[in-house]
Amino acid sequence: MVFHMIPHGSDAVDGRGAAEILGISYKTWRNKGGGAAYGLAPLNPGRKTLLYDRTHVEAARDGQQPQAPPQGSDKHPADLLDEQDAAAELSVKYATIRHDRAAGRLPGWTDVCGVAHIKRATLDRVIAARPGQGVGGGRPRKPR
Repeated sequence: MVFHMIPHGSDAVDGRGAAEILGISYKTWRNKGGGAAYGLAPLNPGRKTLLYDRTHVEAARDGQQPQAPPQGSDKHPADLLDEQDAAAELSVKYATIRHDRAAGRLPGWTDVCGVAHIKRATLDRVIAARPGQGVGGGRPRKPR
């Protein structure tokens, strides 16, 4: 399973932020093909709003070759997961995460360039605090 998270210690920027760092307009950024034209790999490929590591964008601005984005299965508690990553982490449907977040049953979300993210540790803590099967709730048993 591949996560498209923001690794701990990384600062993410969207296309507008990357264009600003590079000193070009956002329209030029888009016309040139976005991050691919500058050798930048998004932290979250395939998502609607692509996010880039600020240090990689700054390296591209300075004419240096940006390093490959950090990959691996190292799960750090401070990693930021988007809604789709949170669903994959919990092995539930994406719609379940969206509904729980909207209903307030999944607090602790932060906004990163317009995309909702939650820390892995916060997600684990909230899920661990939920009651499990057989712990209250539901209809009472039928009297005998």
